[in-house]
Amino acid sequence: MTPELRSRLIFGFTMSGLVIFAIASDVLRQSHLGVLILGIAGAVLGCLEFARLARVQATEVQSAPMIVVSVLLVLVGHLSGELRSSNPALSSTFLAHIDHLLTTKPVTMLIMGLGLAWVLLAQMFHHATTRFFSNVGATVLGMVYMGVVFHLLQRLALLEGTAEYYGTGDDYSGRGGQLVMLFLASCKLGDVTAYFGGKTFGRHKMVPKISPAKTWEGFFCSFIGAIGGAYLFAWLFTVYFPHGPFNGWWQPLVWGLILGPFGVAGDLAESCMKRDAAMKDSGKSLGGFGGFLDIYDALVLAAPVAYLLALVL
Repeated sequence: MTPELRSRLIFGFTMSGLVIFAIASDVLRQSHLGVLILGIAGAVLGCLEFARLARVQATEVQSAPMIVVSVLLVLVGHLSGELRSSNPALSSTFLAHIDHLLTTKPVTMLIMGLGLAWVLLAQMFHHATTRFFSNVGATVLGMVYMGVVFHLLQRLALLEGTAEYYGTGDDYSGRGGQLVMLFLASCKLGDVTAYFGGKTFGRHKMVPKISPAKTWEGFFCSFIGAIGGAYLFAWLFTVYFPHGPFNGWWQPLVWGLILGPFGVAGDLAESCMKRDAAMKDSGKSLGGFGGFLDIYDALVLAAPVAYLLALVL
């Protein structure tokens, strides 16, 4: 084992442990504070790295609206269900008014619309027509790339398991946190098995123009991690908690089977960005792993799919 690989494994296990602790604490306390903190921190750090990459081609990309809109989307995603779950008997108070707005009005679209107006006005009055399409487009893409994904993860964390779903007498509010853990486990373990599978068995290049190291053998190995991670954590939650994330044996199979390819596709999408920016890593914030986007990439395209699967499985 090379020193670089050893340091990456140590750092990776440490970071994974912290994330697991935060989400497991949420499941135990049936709260969502850990996911909220992870979401805000990830949105800010990710926006900064995204802006750094984008500035190679879009020199005046605007990081401020990107960060503000992304954080607001995280907060709205969190508060949309948190106010009601933590205050089931909301009275005619300010909190009740906020809860009414979040549940009956298109607040998410309003934030995106105001963010777009901010970006367009700033571009017009500060940067004129210089690279207008690339600057505005890159900034708005950053809002979606970071804000929408972390918004969906907050909404995923708030999904409850109904008594009807489990066939019991009580609802279970810890299901959402379990689904977030399953989502992260499937995406990242799929990423890990794809890496080691490609290193060991890789012979046939997948998309050499985008990522020369990616192989079809590694891609198929990603299913082992994605499905195995889903079954592992589904079993652990079933053993140690009142309920697991699913009510049958087959759902983790479908979950991992579908999320695996989307995790790989998200990885390739970020590789396209780095190639366009002529950068090997998105940053240096995570030591041997590069930047935050280098570990976040597998989640981007998989997040909306995971939320959809959580609604139908």
